[in-house]
Amino acid sequence: MKCLVVGQGIAGTVLARTLTRRGAAVRIADAGHPHQSSLAAAGIINPVTGKRFVKSWGFETFYPVARAFYRELEAEWQCTLWHEQPILRLLETVQQANDWAARMASPGYAHLLGERPDAGAWSAFLKPALLTGEIRQAARVDFPLLLHTFRQKMAGEGLLLEQAVTSGTALQLVSDYDYIIFCEGYRGRDNPFFPALPWQLSKGEGLIFRFLPPGAETLREMVKRDLMIVPQGNGLFWAGASNDWTFEDNGATAAVQQGLGERLSGIFSAPYEIVQRFGAIRPTVKDRRPFLGISPVHPKMAIFNGLGTKGALLAPYWAERLADCLLEGKSLVAEVDIQRFF
Repeated sequence: MKCLVVGQGIAGTVLARTLTRRGAAVRIADAGHPHQSSLAAAGIINPVTGKRFVKSWGFETFYPVARAFYRELEAEWQCTLWHEQPILRLLETVQQANDWAARMASPGYAHLLGERPDAGAWSAFLKPALLTGEIRQAARVDFPLLLHTFRQKMAGEGLLLEQAVTSGTALQLVSDYDYIIFCEGYRGRDNPFFPALPWQLSKGEGLIFRFLPPGAETLREMVKRDLMIVPQGNGLFWAGASNDWTFEDNGATAAVQQGLGERLSGIFSAPYEIVQRFGAIRPTVKDRRPFLGISPVHPKMAIFNGLGTKGALLAPYWAERLADCLLEGKSLVAEVDIQRFF
């Protein structure tokens, strides 16, 4: 079977790899958009999220598939993509501390949540918190390394088309492929092959910084307080992200970046310098479930999109399910099938 994957963000990369491993002849088309949300994202896998400390949807099912997928690539490419890093959850109020204790005692959470006496090596850089919680089985996927390495390999094999594929281009190319699968991120909102999908795009902004005092190079845990702080290596840290439902473009904006700086000042007691600022539009979905399936307009067009902020966790599992659909004719579960909207 011949497939063209349109878009080389996390969705397109993982799907192209999955289809190739399962015997399909795959090419990938990507124009190299500079504000791609996958490159701006930190690649965080967080099992417990939100103000109520709730387990991420499908975590127990998706996590082992994701871990195996990225570990396999590491072994093949001889690099490190998968970083298992606990998250220090800094709790600031009695209500938060009580909610944390209650969640720790809930069935199915004991292996994911714990407490620490303090923030450890992070204590020298942070303002004090009432209580330090720990989220286990958290991880980070190195998206820039993953996307760059995969792109280079596809280009080296002559399987990368460095061009945009519009609906018109797709109709010209469709006779050469069994399926053209669109993994376009937020640009999928305007794809006429998938009309009436309930997109709910959001814009996130963040920044990269480094601490000025020595010793930060050894910090390994991620930290969640008012923002998520993620060690990137080489003394650099990712901080983010904002969440805006109305926006004019997909770059960094002065007002939001000022707000991020103020929030960082509320977290850290140590001085730092900002190295980079960024913004990107996320392909989020109204019902918070991905878009998978075959177009109701054209039987050879398919979609893999809408992973939102959890692409690192969701992509490997749902790429396998879409491969089941395209390669073996299996039905998708209604929860993610775009037919749920038609």
